[in-house]
Amino acid sequence: MSKRSSVLAFVLALLIGLTAPRMMAQAQPSAVDPETKAKVQAKLQQMSTELNLTDAQKQQLQPILQSQAQEIKAVKSDASLSDDQKQAKAKEIHQNYKSQISSILTPDQQKKLATMREESQPK
Repeated sequence: MSKRSSVLAFVLALLIGLTAPRMMAQAQPSAVDPETKAKVQAKLQQMSTELNLTDAQKQQLQPILQSQAQEIKAVKSDASLSDDQKQAKAKEIHQNYKSQISSILTPDQQKKLATMREESQPK
């Protein structure tokens, strides 16, 4: 009985040890640096104001914007890329997320977002 209990305790401890880090990572989706998190919040607030986003849309957009910001930051800090390569990669990232963002918006919000993007482009 004692040997069986020891084996059971060992297996349980092993199981907890293996699953705890994964559960902690899921419980802390905000493992993002404060600067990136602030930029995402500012972008979300701007979009919310301009597009009259619902709470559900905000919740759906936040992880998308978070991922996009993290990818852009990684590209900017990649010393192996030239400035032109960084710019091209950042543009590619924006294009990849554009469809995800649009799928959450209504047709009117999509039009408004397109107008906002056009107005923000350097001339």
